Amino acid sequence: MTQTQTARAAPRGGSLARRARDAGMSPHHWYPAAFSHEIPRGGVTSTRFSGDDLAVYRGADGVVQVVEDRCPHRQIKLSHGSVEGCNLVCLYHGWTFDRSGALVDMKHDHFGKRLPVVSVRAYPTRERYGIVWFFPGDPELATVTPLVEIPHADEWASLRFHYTWRAHHSMIIDNLCNLTHLWVHGSWVPYGDTVLADHTLVGDKITLLWEHDLRRDWMHPFTSRFFRKGKGSNESDTFMIYDYPYQSALSNRRVRSTNFMLPMDDTTTRVFTFQLWEPPTLAGRKVPRPLWDLAMPALKPVAAEIFRQDGFTVEEEQISYLRHIDRPIPEPNPAVKRFNELTVRKWEQHLEYQRTGSLSEADLAEQTRTKVL
Repeated sequence: MTQTQTARAAPRGGSLARRARDAGMSPHHWYPAAFSHEIPRGGVTSTRFSGDDLAVYRGADGVVQVVEDRCPHRQIKLSHGSVEGCNLVCLYHGWTFDRSGALVDMKHDHFGKRLPVVSVRAYPTRERYGIVWFFPGDPELATVTPLVEIPHADEWASLRFHYTWRAHHSMIIDNLCNLTHLWVHGSWVPYGDTVLADHTLVGDKITLLWEHDLRRDWMHPFTSRFFRKGKGSNESDTFMIYDYPYQSALSNRRVRSTNFMLPMDDTTTRVFTFQLWEPPTLAGRKVPRPLWDLAMPALKPVAAEIFRQDGFTVEEEQISYLRHIDRPIPEPNPAVKRFNELTVRKWEQHLEYQRTGSLSEADLAEQTRTKVL
């Protein structure tokens, strides 16, 4: 358990919302480290999970690996170094580590001694959907924990980007799933009146159905094509899934937004967004996927502005929460309680696993279940 995780283990009292904001994210899941295109062959970058520094590099064979970002010799970050073949070399003295994290060479005199038997932690690492995933928890659980499944990932046009907000991950979850905040986006989103029509919690999975009226403005001819329920309708819906720790929103079965959180520390969260748009039908024929792919970059500025607005508000919420930490947090949305309960329960489950090394039968079933967004 890291120092950050240990610090979080103590606060157990207070309101449910306070406990959710004290909770960490369970490490026993696959988390995004980077987009694949950000790590070319021979490239290395850095990131964090729950306060722990990580180095992400790709070897000459094209295989990517996530390791502890710390050379045990002088504690220099390995991400400052370079990649040689399939090994990561420290900038300072050239201590060289293979993909398993073991020291295999030093770029200086060995002084007649054997190579020290030292290593850095290597994390289980996989690639899918153009994302580098790593498993920061128990490596044995990594072998039985499936990667998330994203429907239509190979069929619909896609858009990928990430953003980093200075806010606790529970605030990010609230923002992504609780559409009572659409007021902040004004005309940047096509929705008018919005109501929560249904919400359920089964195991580690919360589903929500939001129903909207589409706002009639100059963008209505375009937005209605994608966001209305059917031809001639002015109604829309958004089906959301929060299958811990992953989130998705499907608008009228045509636009899917999947979001993967990387809790970097107590007050910093990076979110990797993978958005999918079904190719539209024009003149009775489906627009070819390659042609629709060309249109996707034009949508990125709009998506980026919407997320910028979200980022401003959650960062302001984080600042105000720390200043007024003892103030109550009134919440009329009943689904928010379920999000907070799930956040607290999964963190307490992790702490229990740290103590016992085992999961209950129900928790193991959730651990090994494939999460479909």
